[in-house]
Amino acid sequence: MLVLNLSQWDDLTVVDHGRVPTLLARHKLDPAASITVAQARELAREAGAWTVVLGEFDQAGDSLHVTARVYDVASGERVDLASVSDIPGSDVRPMFDQLTADLLDVSGAPDNVTADLARATTSSLEAYRAYLRGVNHLNNWELGEAVTELERATAIDTTFGLAYYSLAMARGWIIGPDDQESNRAIAQAGRYSAHLPVAQRTLIRAYRAFLEGEFASARRYYQELLARGLHTTEAWYGLGDAWFHDEQAPWAERWTNALRAFTRTVEIDPGFTLAFEHVDFMLHTAGRAYPHIALVTPDSFVRARDEGGDLLMDSVALGQAVDRARDQSLQLAQNWVAYQPNGLRAQHALVDAYANSGEYRSALAETDQMEVDGTPHPELPFVRARIFFASGDAGRAGETLREAMDSVTPQDFAQLDRDMNLVQSVEASANVFAYGGNLAQAAQTIRFADQVRTVLAIRPATHNTDLDPLQNQRRLLSHLYSSAGAPVAMQRRVWESAAEAARRAPAEDRAKVAYSGAAAALGIFLQTNDTTALTELRALTGQEFSREVRAWLAINEDDLDGARAILESADSTTVYRSNFGRPMQAEVYFALGDFWKTVSLLEEFQPDHFPTDYFDSRWGMLGRVRMLRAMAYEEMGRIDEAQEEYREVVAQWQSADEPFEALRVRAEERLASLAGQAS
Repeated sequence: MLVLNLSQWDDLTVVDHGRVPTLLARHKLDPAASITVAQARELAREAGAWTVVLGEFDQAGDSLHVTARVYDVASGERVDLASVSDIPGSDVRPMFDQLTADLLDVSGAPDNVTADLARATTSSLEAYRAYLRGVNHLNNWELGEAVTELERATAIDTTFGLAYYSLAMARGWIIGPDDQESNRAIAQAGRYSAHLPVAQRTLIRAYRAFLEGEFASARRYYQELLARGLHTTEAWYGLGDAWFHDEQAPWAERWTNALRAFTRTVEIDPGFTLAFEHVDFMLHTAGRAYPHIALVTPDSFVRARDEGGDLLMDSVALGQAVDRARDQSLQLAQNWVAYQPNGLRAQHALVDAYANSGEYRSALAETDQMEVDGTPHPELPFVRARIFFASGDAGRAGETLREAMDSVTPQDFAQLDRDMNLVQSVEASANVFAYGGNLAQAAQTIRFADQVRTVLAIRPATHNTDLDPLQNQRRLLSHLYSSAGAPVAMQRRVWESAAEAARRAPAEDRAKVAYSGAAAALGIFLQTNDTTALTELRALTGQEFSREVRAWLAINEDDLDGARAILESADSTTVYRSNFGRPMQAEVYFALGDFWKTVSLLEEFQPDHFPTDYFDSRWGMLGRVRMLRAMAYEEMGRIDEAQEEYREVVAQWQSADEPFEALRVRAEERLASLAGQAS
C-alpha cells in the first residue's frame, strides 16, 4: 500500500514491492521474521535505493498504531519517523494514505495533495484483499493461484483496474501473448485506470500495446519507464518480450535486443522466472544441431540459414556458435537452479541443457530432483522418456512411456501450478510413438496431454475455445496423421471435424479453426490425389496454397513443366505449409526424375535436427522420408546409401502399426534385392 501511494509522485523512484521477496530469498531471510536496519540497508543498496523504510504495527484494543522509520542507506542514520493511530474498522487503507502524506510532508510535498488508495484501487475491501493475495502469489510465481485470486477480485469489483492488469499478466505468463482472456483483462485495466499513478497507467498501456501486437509502441512505453527509473524489472522484461515477439523486425535484431533486455532483468531480479525462460529458449534454439540462428557473441545473434535452409555463414563459425550457445545454456540453467532450487522450470532447463549437450546421464540424474512435496512428480516419466529418445534409445523411451500411460492419470497433475510447459512436455512424448509408427499410442498421448490441460484449467490461446474446445487436440492429431501417412479414413475424420467447426465459427475465427485440420486436408490429397478437402480448406481460409502444394497439384494434372516452373519461382504466399515444405518439394522432384535434387532437399532431414522437448510432426514423417531418400539413391546408382536408408526404415519400424509394416516389408525386400550390388 505504501509503495502504491508513493508511486504517485513523479520525482520519487520506488522499488517495486514484487522485488522484495526475491531480495529476501537471495539473502536467505525469512519474509515472516523481523529484519534489522543493517539487513534492510544491504537489501536497499542491492536494489539501488538511497533510502529504506522499515515499518511496524501493533494493536491495543480497538486502536491500531502504524509506524514508519526512514533510514539513509549510505550512513544508516534515521532521517524521518512517521506514525498514525486510529480505530480503523475493517479497512486500514486510509491510515496508509495518512502515513504517506506524513512522510511526503517532510520531503516538501504540497499540503493540499493527498493520496487516496481506495480511489486508486477499489471501494471493496474484499476485492482488495483478494487482489493482495493474488499479487503475493504472482510475486512468488504461483501463477495458478494468482489467477484464481485475481479473477475473484475482478468478479467482486468489475471496475478494479489494477487487478485486471495483474490478471492479464498472470494469464499471459501462463499461456502466452495470444490468450484472449488476457486481452479482455488488459482492456478493462485500461478502462478503469484513470485514478492510478502514472507509472501504473504506463505499464497498462505498454502491456495492452504488447497484447495487441503493437510492439514498437510497447517498447516506447517501457523505455519511458526505464528512463524515469520506474518499475525497472517489469520494464526491462516487457522491453525484452516486445522485441522477442515482434516478427516484423529481423530475427537476429529482435533476439539480440531481447537477450540483452532479459539478461538485464535477471541481473536486477534473479527470481524473474520468465526472463530466465526466454533466455533459455533462445540459447537452446541456437544450440541445436541444425540451428537457423547463431549466437556469434555472448549477447548477439545472426541468421545462420536462409528460408530454404542454406547456410549464410561459415560452417566452422556456426559450429563454434552452437558450442557457445550450449555452454551458455548450461551455465544459465545452473544459475537458475541455484537461485530457484525447487523451481520446476529451472530444473527443466537444466535437464534440457544437459540433453542438448549430449550429457544424458547428467540429465537423467537431474530428473531425480523433480518432486512435489516429497513425492515423484507426475511428469517425471515423460521427461525421462524424452531423454532416452534424445539419446537414441527409442525402445527404452517407448517402454517408459507405456508404463507411464498405465500408471499416471491426468488428475495426478491437478495439484500442480498452471503451466503450459507441463502440457507441452506430455505432448512431446508423442514424438516417440510417431517415430516408431505407433499411431494409436501417439494419438492416445496427445489426448492425454489435452486432458492434462483441462485438469490444469489452461484454455488454449484461441478466440473460440468455448465454441471449439477440441481445436488444439485436433491440430496435433492432424499433423500426426498426415505427417506419418496414416490411413485416409483417420485423416478424413479429423478434417471433417475441423471443417464442421469452422462453418459454425464466427467469420473472424473461421480460418483459425479450419487450420486446425489443414494438415489432414493436405494429407488426404497426398495419399489419394482427391482435392476435395483442399478445396474446402481454401474456401474456409480464403488463402492460396504454397508453391509445393501447387506444384503437386500440377503433377496431379500431368503438367510436369508447370510443376517445375512453380517450384523454381519465388513463393510470396502466406499460406498453410507446416513441416511438409521440403519433403513435398522432394517428392515433386522425384516424380520429375530429378533424383539429385530430391536427395539434396532431404539431406539434412535427420533425427539430430529435430527437437524432442515439444511435439514435432517431422518425427512421424522421418520413415517416409527415409524411404524416399533410399529410392532416390537407388535410382542414382548409389547403392551403399540406399541400403543404409532402407536399414534405418527397418530398424525404425520394427514394432510399427499395420500401415507401416507394409512399408517396412518393402524396405526389407529392397535390401534383399540390392544385396551384392554395393561397392
